[in-house]
Amino acid sequence: MSLSRIRELAQQILEDTAEIDSRLECNSLPSPSFGVNFTQEILEKSNISRARQAVLEATDELHALMLGPIGQLTSHSHEINLTLQALYRFNFATFVPLPDSAFTDVPTVTFSEIAQKTDLSESLVKRFLRHAMTYRIFCEPTEGRVAHTAASKAFATDEGVRAWVGLVGEEMWGAASRTVDAITKWPSSSEPNHSGFNLVHSTPTSVFDFLSSHPLRQSRYTTALSWFSSMPALSPTHILHAFPWTSLTPDSTVVDVGGGHGAISLALAAAFPALHFVVQDRAEIVAARRLRQEGPVEWMAHDFFAPQPVKGAAVYLLRWVLHDWADGYAVQILRALVPALGPGARLCVAEVVLPGPGSGSLFEERKVRSMDLAMLGFHNAKERDRGEWEELLRRADARFRLVEASRPEGSMLTCMEVGWDGGEPEDVGNEKSIG
Repeated sequence: MSLSRIRELAQQILEDTAEIDSRLECNSLPSPSFGVNFTQEILEKSNISRARQAVLEATDELHALMLGPIGQLTSHSHEINLTLQALYRFNFATFVPLPDSAFTDVPTVTFSEIAQKTDLSESLVKRFLRHAMTYRIFCEPTEGRVAHTAASKAFATDEGVRAWVGLVGEEMWGAASRTVDAITKWPSSSEPNHSGFNLVHSTPTSVFDFLSSHPLRQSRYTTALSWFSSMPALSPTHILHAFPWTSLTPDSTVVDVGGGHGAISLALAAAFPALHFVVQDRAEIVAARRLRQEGPVEWMAHDFFAPQPVKGAAVYLLRWVLHDWADGYAVQILRALVPALGPGARLCVAEVVLPGPGSGSLFEERKVRSMDLAMLGFHNAKERDRGEWEELLRRADARFRLVEASRPEGSMLTCMEVGWDGGEPEDVGNEKSIG
C-alpha cells in the first residue's frame, strides 16, 4: 500500500532533517534553533544546502495541505508587514540588550523601559512586540520582559538586514498596496512612473529619480540592495562559471552596463586579470570613481539609454539591469548597444528567467513570481520567461541571437550568452574605441 502524500512528505522531512543534523554534528555545529546564538551563516556554510532545500519545499507543501483550501486563501497576514515597519521605524531591537560573547545569559528589558525610549505607550509596544513574537522575532522568557531571538538579534546587529526590512516596510509594501490602483489608473502603460510606488508616494518621477533626490532613502536602498546581492544565490562566483570568459583573448574589454559600484567586474577582474573592464552607471553612483582606474577596472558615467560610447568591446555585460524596465525601455537599452557592436561581439545578460509550469517546486517558483510582482509595483517592470527574453532580443534587433542560457546550481540568475550577427560598429558621437 502506497503512502499518502502527507506521510510521504513527513518521511522525506524526517530523512532530510536527519542528514542535516548529522552534517552539522560532524562539523561541530549546533542544530537550527531560535536561540540568540544561532546565525544564518551556520545554515549557509555547512554543506547542507540540498537537504535544507528539500525540507523547505516539503514543509511548504505539507503546511498548505494541512491548511486546506480555505486556509490557503485566508491565512496570509499583511499585519506582519505592519509590525516589521514598526520595528524598523521605532528601532525596538536597539533597545533590547544583546548577550555577551560567551552567551552565558540572555539579558532582558521590560516593555515599559522600551516604551520610555520610543515615546510610545507601553500598550502599543506590547502589541507590536508580542505580535512579532508569534513569528519568533523577540521572545518573552518571563512575563513582561523582552529578550532577543536569533532573528531579532540579526535585525539589531546587521545593517544590511535592517536596511532591507526598512526598504520593504517604508517603500515596497506601500507600493504593493497601490499596484492594482496604478493598473486601473494607467491600464497597459509601460512608463516607469506609472506604478504603485508613484501613487503611494505621490510622485511623478520614477523610483530611481525619486531616490536620487532623497539621499537618506537612496542610502537605505543602496545598503539594502547590497545586502540582498550578497546572498549566496546572487554571489558573483556564479557568473564566473556561467559564461565562457576563458574564450576571450587577453586584453579584451568587457563593458559592465549599469554595473553600479563594480562588484561583479571586480570579481571577474580578480579571476581573469588579463581582461579589461569598464563599469558604467549613473553619474552620481560612479562620482567617487569616475574615470579612475583600479587595475584592470575603470568607471565611467553613462546613461544606458544613450548610444554606447565604448565601441568594439568583446562583451557587454548586463547583470540584473533589464528587469527594472518594461519591455519598451529594455528594448531601448539593448538598441543603444548596437552602434558599438563589432563582429564577434557578445552580450552576457544575467537575469531571472521565470520557470515554465511544473518545471520546479512551487516554493522556489513563488520567490521569483513574487519578485516579478515587486518589479511591477516598484518600477512598472517585470521578470521574464525564456520566450519573453528571446522576443525582447528579437524586438531590439534581429541580429541578436540567444546562444546559450545557463543557471548554475544555487544561482537565482540565469546567464544568457547572446551572439551578434552584425558587422562593424557604426560611427556614433562621443564614442570611445577599443583596441
